[in-house]
Amino acid sequence: MSSLGIDIGGANLKVASEDGWEILYFPMWREAEKLEGKLREIAQKYSAKKAGAVMTAELADFFRSKSEGVEFIAKACQKAFEEVYFLDVDGNLKPHIDNPENFAASNWVASCRYLLEEGYRNFLFIDMGSTTTDIIPVTSKINAGKTDFERLKRKELIYFGVLRTPVFYVLREFNSAPLCPEFFAITADVFVLTGDIEEKDYSCDTPDGKGRSKEECMRRLARTVCSDLEELGEENVRKLALEAKLSMIDALSQAIKTKSEEYKLNEVLACGIGEFVIKKACEKAEIECRLISELYGDYSKLFPAYAMLKLVEKL
Repeated sequence: MSSLGIDIGGANLKVASEDGWEILYFPMWREAEKLEGKLREIAQKYSAKKAGAVMTAELADFFRSKSEGVEFIAKACQKAFEEVYFLDVDGNLKPHIDNPENFAASNWVASCRYLLEEGYRNFLFIDMGSTTTDIIPVTSKINAGKTDFERLKRKELIYFGVLRTPVFYVLREFNSAPLCPEFFAITADVFVLTGDIEEKDYSCDTPDGKGRSKEECMRRLARTVCSDLEELGEENVRKLALEAKLSMIDALSQAIKTKSEEYKLNEVLACGIGEFVIKKACEKAEIECRLISELYGDYSKLFPAYAMLKLVEKL
């Protein structure tokens, strides 16, 4: 019987199987009612009857509360697959949701539990995706807050990623001008312009509903300081993009220093579509960085889903 690992996020469905993987843009805040149907399509495509699921989509504002979101997502999974297991924040695999709050934002737990089972010890696990970055200290056990709120306070969750984060959140000013807090441009615009990602990697919606070419990215970035591209100039827009990238690297580097010193760790295991940012941050923090893509290939891009695949295969 074919198995799947699925990471159900607020913006993407990440699916891992032994035959391959895919990341599907699925804005939960808009399309939650279509979730069951989409999961059925996935089950049919992979001929999968058994699945392991983790989630972060319960935070989507389609739901009144995180508990409501967990239960909604779990029911969709149970209808789509004959056999499904969920992972709680304590690392327990269960065939049902006994306490919804314990299953919220549990995808990083899957990654860390799997790495521990693989024999890895004493590392910072860092996963940078489209929207957020997890920074999890692991010794002989997982040392992290159990909720997003706790992890935010402990600097184990940084709410930025390589695609969906508004640029004004990662860069406060440019050429002495504060960036305006409008949804004009996102980090995907930044990284297309810096050359770190290609247009095809810009998988989320654009802020203005327009295209993903470098010129269109520059126009959006210029708007963050109330300018047109012609007014600010291409050179300055490229400089703005670089400063935004460097600001993210600096913020992540500081968090890495804080958590590595707290737990006396000297190695990072990095995964996610933002591996390239993590690597630069580790260089700045002067800490060794091992890329999970070098250990597990492209599954690094959706490592929690891959971890769930491997965990449920053992059941």
